[in-house]
Amino acid sequence: MKLRFIATLAFAVTTLCSSVLLQAQNCNPHRPNRCGMSASKLAHIKEAFAQEIDKGNLPGVVVMVARKGKLVYSETVGFQNKEAGKALSKDAIFRIYSMTKPLVSVGAMMLIEDGKMQLNDAVSKFIPAVKGLQVSVAKADGEFAKVTYTLVPSDREMTVQDLLRHTSGLAYANLTFNSPVKDAYAKGGIDDDPRGLTPAQEIESFSKSPLIHQPGTIWEYSLSTDMLGRVIEAVSGKRLADYMEERLFKPLQMNDTGFWVPLEKQGRLAEALPIDTSSGKPNKLWTLTRRRTTTRAAEAAYRLQPTTCASRK
Repeated sequence: MKLRFIATLAFAVTTLCSSVLLQAQNCNPHRPNRCGMSASKLAHIKEAFAQEIDKGNLPGVVVMVARKGKLVYSETVGFQNKEAGKALSKDAIFRIYSMTKPLVSVGAMMLIEDGKMQLNDAVSKFIPAVKGLQVSVAKADGEFAKVTYTLVPSDREMTVQDLLRHTSGLAYANLTFNSPVKDAYAKGGIDDDPRGLTPAQEIESFSKSPLIHQPGTIWEYSLSTDMLGRVIEAVSGKRLADYMEERLFKPLQMNDTGFWVPLEKQGRLAEALPIDTSSGKPNKLWTLTRRRTTTRAAEAAYRLQPTTCASRK
């Protein structure tokens, strides 16, 4: 299986595990044949993941399958920390990275449902610093075979809807070739890993950077959700972590989901195999030596990248 597919599937089964356990708290699987599933075919799941772990494509996975609300398959394969030889446990906590985006988007839609903001509201209504951003437009020079960029006014303000659907004109510095945008992001500290910035610092950097497209015109996978999180804070009057805990995580009993890992739960954190974007291959195991802290000041390091666990306690 291709690595990207494996990574996607790994997240899918972890997420499935979480939802399954909401209805099967004791984690004791039912007999598959009683739920219309084949035990022998389900066994192939473990075999497939074991092969990928042996190849070094994955450190470990938790796999759970449910049918008609009943847990029929529950297995762990591999390591929670490969370097330490620690086997993976079913209550391991996993980083979900960009799957934070749908969670924050749900939080925003709840505020829309509450009537506190609208989809077509300009983002600058809540974050005045991003009003009147310019757009970096590429122009091909046929004579000298090069691309130049010109800054032009934006045709309209980005909206809440643009943030939700990634048509805001924002970008990821490592995914765009628009040099003025890349340079501005680098200068503002949002070129590679913006987790070291506070929300206010990140917005300040955005306010000094051009957009990559005219708002509403082109889909571009981006830092739009970072901006959306700041909008949620402005509208709700609460820190994003507190708002998400109150409106999403606590009501849904997502007790191990949050923007950083508390000290008492760090022993359950599964180490990741980050992907080297230049080669498409996993890097060596990444440790949290830079981020082993639970202070409020360190929340920025985990902001907008919550971790989730496959258990409910």
